Amino acid sequence: MAKLLVTDDSDFMRELINDMVAEAGHEVTMAKSGEEMLEIYEQIRPDVVVLDVIMEGINGLETMEALKERHPEAKVVICSAVATQPKMVQNAIKKGADAIIAKPFSVDQMLEAINGCLEG
Repeated sequence: MAKLLVTDDSDFMRELINDMVAEAGHEVTMAKSGEEMLEIYEQIRPDVVVLDVIMEGINGLETMEALKERHPEAKVVICSAVATQPKMVQNAIKKGADAIIAKPFSVDQMLEAINGCLEG
């Protein structure tokens, strides 16, 4: 069981990911913005962060960059509809993403990305 911090501005997506990963035995905390995620991260120090890219305020890539500056060891799964765009994928990898999955995704894809972070 791992501690996960799921960050997405969509209530539906947060709940969907929560349901998927909680069923696999993971403990989930949720954030609705990059700013909130950075605050919560400091409190709970999750094993993996699942992070959307397109959000109000600071976007997911900016959030990940700020997180990695403070905590280079942080494991981040980027989960976004724009994850099919090669430029965004290159940028996410350059900024430190450990895994990238595109919306829509399956339970297996999400768990594979999380498990890859936990093993790596």
